[in-house]
Amino acid sequence: MKAILFDFNGTMFFDSDKHDRAWQTFLPKFGRSDVSLEALLEYNPHGRSNESIIRHYLGDGLSAQRLYELSEEKERIYRGLCLADRDSFHFVDGLTDFLDRLKEREIPRNIATASEWSNLDFYIREFHLANWFDVDKITYIDGTVRGKPAPDLYLKAAQNIGVAPGDCIVVEDSPLGAESAKRAGVPEVFAIEKTPGAFGDLTYADHVIPDFYPMLSLF
Repeated sequence: MKAILFDFNGTMFFDSDKHDRAWQTFLPKFGRSDVSLEALLEYNPHGRSNESIIRHYLGDGLSAQRLYELSEEKERIYRGLCLADRDSFHFVDGLTDFLDRLKEREIPRNIATASEWSNLDFYIREFHLANWFDVDKITYIDGTVRGKPAPDLYLKAAQNIGVAPGDCIVVEDSPLGAESAKRAGVPEVFAIEKTPGAFGDLTYADHVIPDFYPMLSLF
C-alpha cells in the first residue's frame, strides 16, 4: 500500500458520546424533545453529514442557509462539550506513534471527514494536525461532495495527495464510513471499535481493532 486515509471522528478521536449529547441538547431546542438517546442511536448518526441528520429530524423544507445555521448551532454545542472534558480530549491510543512513523517514512496520508469546516478548523488547531498532514488537502463536507456512504470524500482525499484509492488503506469507525471507503475502491479497511457493536455491523471492514497499536507493524 502506498498511502493511508483516516476518518477523524470516532477514529482518531473518540468523541461519539459528545456528538450524541450535542444532538440531545440541540434537537429539543427545535421541537424534537421526543427523540430519546435510544432512538438517536437506532437511527445511528455516526458517519452521516449534519445536513442529512437535520433533514431527518427537522424536515426537508429547510433552506441551505438555515441548514448551515442549524449545523453551526449543533457544532457549537459539541465543541463546548469537547473543551469541557479535557481528560478525554486526545488522540486514540497509539495514534501519535503511528502518525510519527508515517511521517518519518514519508508515507502519504490524508483525512476524509464528514465534519464541516468549523469543526475541522477546531481539530487542526487543537490537535495540531499540521504536524502530520497537509491541512489544505484534508477533505471535508464543503458543499461540493456527498457525505458517507457515498465514495466522494475518499475519492477526493486520495486525489488530493496524488494516489489512487486502490493503493490506500483506510481507517474508519462507522459502518457508513467503511462502506464509503469500499465504494471508493479502497481494498483494505481497518475499523477502530471502542465499544464492540456500538455502531452496528462493520461488514465492510476487513479488520476491527481497539486502537492504533496493532497498525504500528504495517509500516
